[in-house]
Amino acid sequence: MKHILFFIFLVLILAVFLNCDHGLSPSDAEIVTGIRGVITYENNWPPPDSLKELRLVAFQEFPPGNIFAEILSGHAIAFPSDPDENASLNFDVDRQEYFMEMPVGTYKYIVIAHRFGSNRFSQDSWRAVGQYDTDADSLPTAIKLEENTILLNININVDFKNLPIQPF
Repeated sequence: MKHILFFIFLVLILAVFLNCDHGLSPSDAEIVTGIRGVITYENNWPPPDSLKELRLVAFQEFPPGNIFAEILSGHAIAFPSDPDENASLNFDVDRQEYFMEMPVGTYKYIVIAHRFGSNRFSQDSWRAVGQYDTDADSLPTAIKLEENTILLNININVDFKNLPIQPF
């Protein structure tokens, strides 16, 4: 009986070694492209009745045209991408880490969009509450995203008492 168990064990070990060659290759592992960062919230949150949705949106153009036309045409990417109204960034937190998978391209405006109005398809119900900005000026900082790259430290500060420029 011991010899049979030893033989089975030896066959399993050989099978593992014979099937392993160079580890995970690009075809074996999913290669992603996107951005990663932290959203930090300052000052008091708006009243709960005005917190309908918070989305991270990356636009290819600045200023963006119609928010929804940009997203539907693929010229903007929203996160969370789920179209459900309940899919949102977190409310009433001090900070939130995120990873957003995105297509290759140049994104000129990365923003936290806050829906405060009742009509989610009306631009009048949305406002910018934070943007990716590495300069002291009030203009957003563009990024260039290349294939199989994750850009780190795309951090966004949201200050509800000091909003960025309002392009939509």
